[in-house]
Amino acid sequence: MVTRLKSLAVNLGPQTVDRIGKLANPGVSRSEANRISVGSDLRLRKLIIALNAERALTILQHTQFALWLPVERQCPEDVNAPANLAWSNVRECHA
Repeated sequence: MVTRLKSLAVNLGPQTVDRIGKLANPGVSRSEANRISVGSDLRLRKLIIALNAERALTILQHTQFALWLPVERQCPEDVNAPANLAWSNVRECHA
C-alpha cells in the first residue's frame, strides 16, 4: 500500500531547523526527519494526555522516596550519590 503524503507548510525557528538538520543524514532527508519528529511528538502528546500527569508524578515521588529511605537509614554517607548520578545522567543524556 502506497501512502500519499500531504503537504503542510510551517515556519520554524532557526534552532528547530538546525535540530531537524542534525537528525538528517545521507539515509534520511530533512523532510523525513521532520515527519519522524512530528509523528513522534504527536504520539507522545497523545500518551501524555491519556495519562494523568499528577498521578504519574505522585507515583514517581513515592517510588523515589521508597528507594531513598533505606539508603538514608543504612548508608547515610551515600544518600546524595543516587540523586547526583541521576541529575548527571539527565544533563548528559537529555539536555
